[in-house]
Amino acid sequence: MHTRTFASIVVAMAVVALFGVGAPGPASADARTAAPGISDDEIQIVALVSDLDGLRSKGFNLSPKLTTGNLVKRWQAYADDYGPIHGRRVVVTPAVWDPIDPTTYDDACTQATQDNQPFVVVNGSGFNPSAAACVTVDHDTPLMLGESADDALYKASHGNLLSLGLSAEANARSTAALVAKAKLVPKTAKVAILTGNEPVTASAGKSLEAALTDHGFDVVETVTVNTLPGDTAAMNRESAAAVATFQAAGADTVFNLLPFVAATGYYQEAKRSGAPFANVIMDSANSTCTQFAASRTPAEIAGAPCITTWDTRALPTKDGVKADSAFEARCRSVFDKAFATTSQPGVPAGDITAGGVTYTEDLPPNECTMMSLLLPAIKAAGPNPTWAKVRKHLVTAGRNDAAYMSDGTGAFGKNKPYFATDVHVVTFNPANGQTPKEANGTFAGCPAPVNCWVPAVEDGKEWFPVVEH
Repeated sequence: MHTRTFASIVVAMAVVALFGVGAPGPASADARTAAPGISDDEIQIVALVSDLDGLRSKGFNLSPKLTTGNLVKRWQAYADDYGPIHGRRVVVTPAVWDPIDPTTYDDACTQATQDNQPFVVVNGSGFNPSAAACVTVDHDTPLMLGESADDALYKASHGNLLSLGLSAEANARSTAALVAKAKLVPKTAKVAILTGNEPVTASAGKSLEAALTDHGFDVVETVTVNTLPGDTAAMNRESAAAVATFQAAGADTVFNLLPFVAATGYYQEAKRSGAPFANVIMDSANSTCTQFAASRTPAEIAGAPCITTWDTRALPTKDGVKADSAFEARCRSVFDKAFATTSQPGVPAGDITAGGVTYTEDLPPNECTMMSLLLPAIKAAGPNPTWAKVRKHLVTAGRNDAAYMSDGTGAFGKNKPYFATDVHVVTFNPANGQTPKEANGTFAGCPAPVNCWVPAVEDGKEWFPVVEH
């Protein structure tokens, strides 16, 4: 992470006495009386997206569909489908970061808040939540994330930050509660936690240790990997070294909170050394247990459970593909029309080809869900919208539809800056281009010839309420 971004986070956390001394944050988002991004005929929204065109220019072989423009078009498609708001067209402008260079999150922040002056900034997935402080605190700009943040960052943002994904702390409490309820880990287990020092992940790790202890589990060791620099090789060396540390502590069960890009070393070393760990994944890192990330998940975790709010198109019975809800069908229709395509459930972005057949990328659920929340809230704020008015509508609107998450619905609240309301257990299920298609239409239980997550049922239920406090 770039030095200035980390400094921004430190300042933000100082507001709530978690880090050293720093300047105070802005007084309150409610004090905003101007409305940046609003002109007579337009409402500007900035979308934080990966610079895929930049990757291609560096020699990466990407699918023709994987372009920066197409990432922005996902947002614009839902804005255009909604139509003008009080005579103003919603225009989505990109701000980009390099997905292989973590120092560029600050560059994206500058593009989003200085090169542009948007009404609100959005990100579907992938943006480092800790870098959000640059947007919401340093530049007093509203941001809606598709994934998660932590309580300290929400508080330091003074109303400027909302997310679809759970807070780190609620995620930890919900994970521990569901692990205990579903008996995923015996109470006799010796538990270890693999986490990182990036602020959101660090908060999740501390909260998980406390929550597991409250449920009667014995946490014998925690290893914190240095995830701040974003050095993949170094992170994997550290996570691999954690295996010996856990063995020395007598651990038999490991909770992983790291993204797979940092934890692959741990899984490979555990397998190589024959370490008899049972693994449980807490979905606290960006897109860890989503169907879209499954294609990049290491094979070593086959069968490992993950507690997550994100949904999958696989069925618990592995004998079919989950049908769209009415809302998801609408999301799919808009996406397909905009891209002149027929999307297929479970297929990662950019399409995949297997056995001479091309499978078309699935709809973008976070983009659809977020625009379905934001645009009506902007309209409800009247001809002269402010973020304070929009946020008030969002947190008082009650339950709304959600795509591929939280049992199909979610809700913000006065003291609940995250949308998700439910979590479930999913298990990693391998599939690939050589996996034959079965008579039930699946590939060894997956909706497409690519890895997937299969949900589990406990006491006849798949979904369980988030533990908020």
